Amino acid sequence: MRNFVVAIDGPAGSGKSSISKLVAKSRGFTHLDTGAMYRAVTLEALNRGIDLADENAYSFLDKISVVYKNGIIYLNGKDVSKEIRTEIVTNNVSTAAKHRAVREVMVKFQRESAKEGKVLVDGRDIGTVVFPNADLKIFLTATAEERARRRCLENEKAGIESNYEIILEEIKARDFKDSNREISPLKQAADAILIDTTKMNIDEVSNTIIKLIDERYNNMENFSMDNLSMPKKLRAGDKVEGVVVSVTDNTIYLDIQSYTEGTMHLDHYTKDNSIDTFKGIVKVGDIISCEVAKVTEDNIYLSRLNQISVEWFKKVVDAYNDGKDVEVLVKNEGKNGYNVVYMDNLLFMPKSHSTASVEVGKNITVRFLEIDEAKKRAVVSRRVIEQEIYQDKKSKELDSINVGDVVTGTISKVEKYGAIVKLEYNQGLLRANQVAHTFVDVEKELKVGQQIEVKVVGKENGKINFSKKALLKTPFELFLEQYKVSDKVKGKVVNKLAFGLLLEIAPNVKGLLHASEYSHNPNDNFNNHVVIGDEVEAAIISITPNNEKVSLSRKALMDNPWARVEANVGDLVDVKVTQIKENGLIVEALGVDGFIPANEAVLDFKKDNLSAYYAIGDEAKAYITEIKPAEWKLKLTIRKYLVEEDRKSYEKYLGEEKTENVTIGDMFKDLLK
Repeated sequence: MRNFVVAIDGPAGSGKSSISKLVAKSRGFTHLDTGAMYRAVTLEALNRGIDLADENAYSFLDKISVVYKNGIIYLNGKDVSKEIRTEIVTNNVSTAAKHRAVREVMVKFQRESAKEGKVLVDGRDIGTVVFPNADLKIFLTATAEERARRRCLENEKAGIESNYEIILEEIKARDFKDSNREISPLKQAADAILIDTTKMNIDEVSNTIIKLIDERYNNMENFSMDNLSMPKKLRAGDKVEGVVVSVTDNTIYLDIQSYTEGTMHLDHYTKDNSIDTFKGIVKVGDIISCEVAKVTEDNIYLSRLNQISVEWFKKVVDAYNDGKDVEVLVKNEGKNGYNVVYMDNLLFMPKSHSTASVEVGKNITVRFLEIDEAKKRAVVSRRVIEQEIYQDKKSKELDSINVGDVVTGTISKVEKYGAIVKLEYNQGLLRANQVAHTFVDVEKELKVGQQIEVKVVGKENGKINFSKKALLKTPFELFLEQYKVSDKVKGKVVNKLAFGLLLEIAPNVKGLLHASEYSHNPNDNFNNHVVIGDEVEAAIISITPNNEKVSLSRKALMDNPWARVEANVGDLVDVKVTQIKENGLIVEALGVDGFIPANEAVLDFKKDNLSAYYAIGDEAKAYITEIKPAEWKLKLTIRKYLVEEDRKSYEKYLGEEKTENVTIGDMFKDLLK
């Protein structure tokens, strides 16, 4: 049985492995799952804890064994078929597969496995690298969305939890890495048959491939050497190789081993208009590859133009394989994109992959997205390059920003919770509570398009937090600019504490009026005189900037009459009635208030109303019976003074000589008048 190799390529999740197993079993092929082999190497690398991006860390490759047999993948003799399908392996297999050392080992093993018999191999570079001469090449594909859906179903059957959105993003990232890796990037071989499986079920795909295998295999089985002895009748489009037998200015003749020599004119040899003769360019004996342009009874006309196109397009293929960005000329703009020229090849750039920098007639640098060698078509992109440039600048700008930096940005969005401030490449959040030291309506305070200076107060996981208030003076700092110790302020009572009053003396600035500083009078209880919201005037007696404390004093603004009182118990003083109460008189004495009990206000108090004896404003003399300046306490008696005065009035009589005619009435007659 002759050797026959079928190579099936395609992106992750396109169904290569599942389809390959079915087709191989159906047609008796040996199935070689190369993707599983790469996954096994990746699993080993993860288990060893190496840096998967460091190619030098894969020194273990010659010490392990990877075997794929009967649908089971063995790593060092152990079945790891389930472990290699986990998300961590899926996310890292591209990283491992990009290394030359890994691919060389795998390619060698794969080629050895396919030397004999009928072999079906699937992977991501089978038809382009591993088996470039495969008898049949197929490129399976499907939309990223469909592949993500399939992966979720596959995981569910295997008992593995999965998230569709995460898997979709992973597949897109995987496609990009596989298509842009330096070594053996994922691409469709020029002679591969494309099968889009998006809208096909597994049986439809399998039957399509089986039909292709049967046709190709049967054609090769029926081929015999007898066919080679039959004279070949040349037709337009046939490729031939001839030896130059004659050269003129405008025509050359080639021996192509047919019934007549082939004829090639200058305009079918080159597209270079500057060449006007064959002489000096072609000589007799040269071998030229070309194709039949036209066949008549007498002549066979030949042309190199298609070969030239192939040769020119090879420059495109080489650039694509090298993975290099190339400079192109923007030729014209069409409905769906731009035609650009590279090395005399016309390439296409979709509108979705163009940018503002693309202008007809100008040169730009682009990157290849895909290439079809058979159709000589290539698709390029400017956007992916500019996105990379943008991401690079964004990363560098982010690295240069540190917490504490002051930057200027532009407000791009305003919400109740805050605003988005955009720098040149990055953006950050300015929260509502970071706009000012006091509450502000962010939607009224900030406007889209407004330039704003902010301070970086947070930077974590690529996210930046800004503050505008960090650049503003605090309410306390503004207060310090206007007030100093000994200044008089007015404040609104915002809280009543057991030990004093808390006054708001400026926006968001509070001061403490201690109970001891409310009044000189220790009996003056502020709770009886002040309610929340009242305005109180006080003097600043101390400021502590470190903890933003302000101490106030009300009594510092008030006169202390007791400071001038110098008297003792027993002193006789003048008093003036200011209030008449049931229990006594409030009088002014020595410049302070004093109290005279009712029974000390008259000689003989019999629960009469004191108003019968005194009126407000009356003046009298009284003795001090108790004085306590620290407690603002002064107690007096008028009665004692009255008693003394009464005694004086009759004592003068007690000292005179007695006569026969003097009576008691005579003695008190002055008092009884």
